[in-house]
Amino acid sequence: MKTIKLFVGICTLIATCACGNTKAESQHPVQATEITNDTIKEEGTVFYDMTLEEALEKAKAEKKYVLINFHTKTCAPCKKMEKTVFPTPQCGEYINKHFIPITIDGEDNGTGTEIAKKYSVFIFPTYLILSPECFKEGEIFGAEFDIDKFLEMLKTIIHDV
Repeated sequence: MKTIKLFVGICTLIATCACGNTKAESQHPVQATEITNDTIKEEGTVFYDMTLEEALEKAKAEKKYVLINFHTKTCAPCKKMEKTVFPTPQCGEYINKHFIPITIDGEDNGTGTEIAKKYSVFIFPTYLILSPECFKEGEIFGAEFDIDKFLEMLKTIIHDV
């Protein structure tokens, strides 16, 4: 059984979908989700501790997209997104329903840097959306602390508007 992690989570954000639609937006703080007695309140976004290949397999089986949270250990906006946006019930409900979310350290020598190079990820955070067949559907560059705007960008990329 795979372990799951809950990432409780500043820049300007640009969401680009494969069809060429683009939206640029801004920021707003929110509350964090509670973790008690080693159980995760499933209100927030559940990030899976798995490889990209495993996430693609799971996405195919569940008919979902893969959401990759590209971050680094020293990225302050990344940490703020993980502490303030992803743990919210609103964000968790939408992302958990439509995506298999995973986190990749874009500066981790090895797999992280290889995947970041493959998808031309040079800005952190970057949120990459892949189809289960591994096609790049779109990406969001930078952090967005307004949950409604962040979710709207995700919806635009997967054509759920």
